[in-house]
Amino acid sequence: MKAPVLARRADVRDASRLLNLTLVGLGVLAVVFLALQPSRPGALLVFWFNLMQAIVLAQSLNLITGYTGYVDFGHVVFYGLGTYVAGIAIGQLGLAVPVPLWAFVGPLLIVVIAVLVGLPALRLRGAYFAIAMLSFNEATRLVVLNLPRDFAGGAFGIPAPEIYDPHAAFYAMVALLVAITVFTVWLAGSRFGVGLKAIRDDEGAAAVMGIGTTPYKLAAFGASAYFAAAAGAVDYWFVAHTSNELVFNTVVTVEMVAGVFLGGAGTVVGPVLGATILYLVRDFLWGRFPFLYLPMFGAVIAVVVLYVPRGIVGFVEDRVPALRAKIR
Repeated sequence: MKAPVLARRADVRDASRLLNLTLVGLGVLAVVFLALQPSRPGALLVFWFNLMQAIVLAQSLNLITGYTGYVDFGHVVFYGLGTYVAGIAIGQLGLAVPVPLWAFVGPLLIVVIAVLVGLPALRLRGAYFAIAMLSFNEATRLVVLNLPRDFAGGAFGIPAPEIYDPHAAFYAMVALLVAITVFTVWLAGSRFGVGLKAIRDDEGAAAVMGIGTTPYKLAAFGASAYFAAAAGAVDYWFVAHTSNELVFNTVVTVEMVAGVFLGGAGTVVGPVLGATILYLVRDFLWGRFPFLYLPMFGAVIAVVVLYVPRGIVGFVEDRVPALRAKIR
């Protein structure tokens, strides 16, 4: 009896390994395809850039929502602060500091802010945490809006035409997409990631088992803030402008949350699928039904919540039990 059981387990392991290798191969092909876009005549750089940005933002939210269970409805605040840190730095220092440095090193300042905010906020759970972060986003938006105009641009934002370089920013976003994907793959199979999932399932039990819940949560929160802020800084490089109403928009957070849960929270593949599908749906609806875009987008999200509660990855796992917990 043991031999058939061991054989079946070996088959499942082989199948899951083949599946994940296939996903890695597809990911490599996708990166090569994206990297070749700027050299193609008539390439839709804005479309591909915004798609990559949507995936990065969804994956950054997945680090805190999917792996620890904290649904952050104010996550867009880190994206917005990333654009403003880059804009203020360039506005005050000019080009004395290279733009790529501010795009990837500047967001470390946002990590410090996230840790300071997370110390009290991560003591909350569920709706209380979501409301606290939503309030933090609105408070930050108002503070930035009321900073001196010669420092933070006020309602007009911060233009920086001297740094406009969409091709370089495009490659920076490709690099950021690769970086967050590699980080999430590592997290999914690491001891740290297992600890985060234990916190998500039962924080009290995780603490009893010896997991330092507060440092774990702060580390995940800081990582999620870094990637969101880096996406904001690279976006500022791509368009050479930022404004308060655009980058602190709560709708952006809603799209992140929808992308994570549509694809499958707590997985590597889920947010990529979810963000891609929602971006394509949004692009289609916005182009053809501009006045009905938000209600129709809301209806799409409602259908997802009602009929695919565990996301696409969960749906596949339910239909193919052998793949359960095998898809990263």
